[in-house]
Amino acid sequence: MGRVPSEPAAGDPAVTSVPPDVAERLVRALDRAPSAFVTLIDADMRSRWLSTSASWITGTDPVSRPGRDALERVHPDDVERIVHAMAQLRAAEPTTPSGVPVIEPMRYRLRRPDDTWVTVESVVHNLLDDPVVKGLLVIGRTVGGELDGVGHVVDLLVADAPLPQVLAACANLVPHYLGSAAVIGLIDDGPVVGARGDSPAERLACDDRWWRGAVADGRPLTTADFAAFPGDLADRARAEGFRSAWVLPLPAMSTGQVLGCIVVWVRLGVELNLGTEHGLRQAERLATLVLGEQHREQALRREAITDPLTGLGNRSALRRRLDGADGPVTMALIDLDGFKPVNDTHGHDTGDRVLRVVAERLARTVRDDDLVVRFGGDEFAVVFADGTSTDGVASSARRLGDAIAVPVTLGPALVVTVGASIGLATAPAFDVVRLADRSLYEAKRAKRAASTDGARP
Repeated sequence: MGRVPSEPAAGDPAVTSVPPDVAERLVRALDRAPSAFVTLIDADMRSRWLSTSASWITGTDPVSRPGRDALERVHPDDVERIVHAMAQLRAAEPTTPSGVPVIEPMRYRLRRPDDTWVTVESVVHNLLDDPVVKGLLVIGRTVGGELDGVGHVVDLLVADAPLPQVLAACANLVPHYLGSAAVIGLIDDGPVVGARGDSPAERLACDDRWWRGAVADGRPLTTADFAAFPGDLADRARAEGFRSAWVLPLPAMSTGQVLGCIVVWVRLGVELNLGTEHGLRQAERLATLVLGEQHREQALRREAITDPLTGLGNRSALRRRLDGADGPVTMALIDLDGFKPVNDTHGHDTGDRVLRVVAERLARTVRDDDLVVRFGGDEFAVVFADGTSTDGVASSARRLGDAIAVPVTLGPALVVTVGASIGLATAPAFDVVRLADRSLYEAKRAKRAASTDGARP
């Protein structure tokens, strides 16, 4: 049997050493890494060295930091956890092949020079026993958001926070070193923008030309140097210090419907690749879940206030409109004349088809601010927009009656006609339905009286 090779020992000729010039290049690369900062801390928890990259990642001055307390800019609530973790690290026995104990990534908050807080995730290597280094090597990166960004999104969902706030928390998961990000949700009432308050993304995302095209075709847009965007948009972004913009559509996992997108205005001269894509994946997944749940909730809410036969609102929709009224409400209550004979003669399926036709005509006749609902059976209600004049209501009522009275063609040999009795009322919301119903009763009684008079010899 073949011999299992053992771990090469230090000084073993099989171990290839790194030439000094290569080592120097590696250190220089770490010193200016665009997404990570490196610091060396001594046994007394004082900074000995800080990479140049910290100046643009956390706003820290690498020149003035050496000799300072390494924890002085850490959030007070996080200091005790870090001290405890460091003590465990220093007491730990080496378990890695290199013999260097490494602490699991830990998150803490770091104060920027402008007194805002940024969340940092760091890995610490214990090199205190190294005769040359004699320190703790900390490699960190900003992760955005709260101390636990994903947990913060979940907390907001549990607290039923406003959608823009939840989407902003998702956008905050995009690594800050890339640039500034916004999550756009496509909701029935229009786009909802989630971005950190007073950030470049919040200002730029208001112009939908950034993201409409990518959302329409469902394909990511990651061209360099704003190649796919209008010149005025590109100029605005460049003025904010950005070099390109990426738009990443958010398709629903089950249907493929595009629910929105993430827009990242990128400060670095890089293309979307495996390295940068990893930092966006968490934000994409959470934002998709949030928007998918929002769409499901909206569908349930619509279903709760929608009449399934006609597609109009139902009594719940009417009640919601009345409950939201600040002053007097004007409404029409409509009852179809001659509908029962249609049902009795041609059956309920035909009656349902007539109700759907009448519903479509009513919806076409009213204004966008008016509400049409199916009140029940063959009755409909219209709540007129605030400020509608008396003459306007009377004119609208005549148009509604005329629309209903047009014969309904249901097939080559089936044409039916129904009419309408309409009751009008203007009153406080709590009383307007009762008064409209009384007015409808009077209108129907007047029609019956006229019909009886016309039938007499």
